[in-house]
Amino acid sequence: MDGNKGKACVQFGVSKRSYDTAAPYEKDGKRISELFRVSPVIVFLFGFIPPMFGAIAAIGIALIFHNDEISNYNWQCGRARLPSLSRIINLPLERTFWQLFILIHVPIRLIELFTGFSRYRRLMNVNYKHKWFYELSRYCYLYAGVAELLFLAALSIIGERENIQVHVILFYIFGFCGIGFFIANLICHRHSLYYLNPYGRISYYLKAILCTAYLLTVPVLVGSFVLYWKACITIAYEIFAISEYTGVFLNIAYHGCAFFDIRYKVIFCVRIVEPIATEENRMNGKSEADNAKSTPVHSFRVNG
Repeated sequence: MDGNKGKACVQFGVSKRSYDTAAPYEKDGKRISELFRVSPVIVFLFGFIPPMFGAIAAIGIALIFHNDEISNYNWQCGRARLPSLSRIINLPLERTFWQLFILIHVPIRLIELFTGFSRYRRLMNVNYKHKWFYELSRYCYLYAGVAELLFLAALSIIGERENIQVHVILFYIFGFCGIGFFIANLICHRHSLYYLNPYGRISYYLKAILCTAYLLTVPVLVGSFVLYWKACITIAYEIFAISEYTGVFLNIAYHGCAFFDIRYKVIFCVRIVEPIATEENRMNGKSEADNAKSTPVHSFRVNG
């Protein structure tokens, strides 16, 4: 989306010293002045640290300080000693940590998703023959990623005490959207310039390992849940709870691989774009004046 002022840009392929503001320059009849640049590592940390801290804080506080409230509860199939994640984030203090730090990272993750979607289009390997499959994966990357994020926010807001059935449905949809995002991301990564060094192969193999581990937790999670409630095998609920914790941290770790994808490769900058006065512009003075006074429009753009 174009506008006369207040544009934000994302540049690809940068060195360690590229974080100084560029001098004003002219392009396509417009004067472009950068206000400031932001290191991609800072953007990454704002998207990675909050959910990691929120998950660790919620689970840690629950197990250390509120263990009696959520553990050793006696259900019809026997005593469960480890709480599920849903029971943990149902407690007031743990719920506050979880909601605050999960929801606060949502805008940053959306920026990362749309930036990745745009860059995957630009950086596709020209030698890859199945372009239709790549494009399909690229759109799956975007839609599954946005859905995963929205369902994570929804299950954080709608807990067990609000509506347990809806909460469980949201949790499983979130998990399957995560699987779709992981696989689509792997496909796009493998058949784009992301796969090149530095860090390209490291990121790819880490994603593959984490995605495989995440997939392996799904049958364990579902199977242990069914064994507890249908066959009344008591230890199955502990296995279910551990699988749930593991799945959360594998999900966060997978998204953490974005660090290798953007380090020394991307610059986030905010700039002002103004039209340059010309003879033709003066003849259309009114329209140019209207454009110059138009409301600033913020957008992200990939330059590479």
